[in-house]
Amino acid sequence: MRVKDFLDSLNENYTPTYIGETTLGTPIPMISKGSGESGRVLLIGATHARENITAPLLKALMDEYQGDYPVDCVPILNVDGVTLVTEGLNDIPLRVRDRMALLRVNGGSTDFSLWKANIRAVDLNVNCDANWGEGKGNLSYPSPSSYVGPCPFSEVESYAIKRLIDSTPYALVVCYHSKGEEVYYGFGSNHKYKAQAQRVANRLKYKLKRTPYSTGGIKDYFTLSTDRLGLTVEVGSDTLTHPIGLEHLDELKKRHSGIINLYAEIAKELWTKYDL
Repeated sequence: MRVKDFLDSLNENYTPTYIGETTLGTPIPMISKGSGESGRVLLIGATHARENITAPLLKALMDEYQGDYPVDCVPILNVDGVTLVTEGLNDIPLRVRDRMALLRVNGGSTDFSLWKANIRAVDLNVNCDANWGEGKGNLSYPSPSSYVGPCPFSEVESYAIKRLIDSTPYALVVCYHSKGEEVYYGFGSNHKYKAQAQRVANRLKYKLKRTPYSTGGIKDYFTLSTDRLGLTVEVGSDTLTHPIGLEHLDELKKRHSGIINLYAEIAKELWTKYDL
């Protein structure tokens, strides 16, 4: 998947809005369907660079969604990181010293296909203010994955999501990752809304799991800051290897077809139950 081609494809059926820019100045697109302002659904893909299969998957799911309930989708949050994974270091406009720094972080290898972080070697899904830096496996130095960054929301991409979540009354946030065929919910000791999370897992035929050791994630921040339902959906079988290729997109689309309708249904129900 060439990132430029994917970004261009969003303009064919949508008029994207932009939630911010990446470190390298590329606008981060958001596409939307439905109407209304209260209790929206937010879908987020490609937070981890090597998990970029989630970007075309979310676009396909948005293409098929015909419901009236408002749904926003940020299909490719980590635009710079995905470009690094899919197109290589030579296609990234960096100064020589920054290029050399990335190579050092990657162990000297020019193969960035397993890279998860953004272009600053910060893992966006451990960079949020939700027990930041306290997770198992968190790193305190630049790395292809798991580096928490110098402080919460240090990265322009994660801060863009924070601003969006803080300024929009979302009833449900669903973060798409790969792989494992699992649905994660809750944060710390907060395991509200298990029944709703189980409905999603049942629909996808994925396992439902709690995340007692997860910190700093986007789902974690949303759950902690709003006390509403945040989910992480891990697409693709564990038998697949990273990065999952486009040849698996059709089977993923088939498995997830219609899931946004369920998200909208759950969001509508929960919005009437939240203590607002």
